[in-house]
Amino acid sequence: MLVFAFDRDFTVDVNPHPRREAVPIEWVRHLAHETDHVVYAIGNQDLADEAAVPGIVDIVGRHADDWDEWLGGKTPHGNYEAFPSRRERLRLIADIHPDAEAHIVVDDLDLSDVEGWDHYHAWDFVPAVERGDVDPSLP
Repeated sequence: MLVFAFDRDFTVDVNPHPRREAVPIEWVRHLAHETDHVVYAIGNQDLADEAAVPGIVDIVGRHADDWDEWLGGKTPHGNYEAFPSRRERLRLIADIHPDAEAHIVVDDLDLSDVEGWDHYHAWDFVPAVERGDVDPSLP
């Protein structure tokens, strides 16, 4: 099993980078629902709904730590007071899935410094998939 973490904006084709290649949302859905892989939305949480994948609140909820440690309480508007940083989100996911064959993050931000994660920009991920370097079940 592979674990994928996708950003949305400037990464997935529902809101692509204006001058770069984006990951088709169909690939995100395919990985999440037609393979044994696990997929999370780690950026704009619209992707969690668009691809029907777990988002940040789900990540925190699946982790052994208390919710309050990562999210705080709720504001009067119903939002959480805080979210873990992007790098912290990846560390939480890695904690949840320590036995994964690989942890792959696709984000327009450079997250190559996060230990245990293989980072791709979308414009590098798409060619890697097309070469069969990531998951041969993808088109």
